[in-house]
Amino acid sequence: MRKILLIMIGVSVLFGTDTFTDTKTGLTWQDNKAAAKVQKNWSDAKEYCKDLTLGGYSDWRLPSIKELQSIVDITKYSPAIKSGFKHVASGYYWSSSEVVSDSSLAWGVFFGNGGTNFDDKSYKSYVRCVRGRQ
Repeated sequence: MRKILLIMIGVSVLFGTDTFTDTKTGLTWQDNKAAAKVQKNWSDAKEYCKDLTLGGYSDWRLPSIKELQSIVDITKYSPAIKSGFKHVASGYYWSSSEVVSDSSLAWGVFFGNGGTNFDDKSYKSYVRCVRGRQ
């Protein structure tokens, strides 16, 4: 099964699909041009992912902070993201994880250096949707 999956991933990268599947986590990530351009506040980011249809799937969602951190590569800089992603802004990306002590804040990752931080939900940041395990 894994050999077939790896072949399929290789083929999808070759033919330029708009998704990236992380074989380590099994998560499929949005990787189209919009993933490096669309900026929304936190509520709109959640809606954007919920409404996204991409690669024949409509079960996209905003990733948790743990999921977003799973694609960081701190050995890289600007962008600090795993190899294989084609469309990345070296900016702050929202996660679905709220700050427990302050509901006006949510966690995200800055893909310039791979750092994790929180920000006010009203601010606009980049959005990269995910599908798969939760």
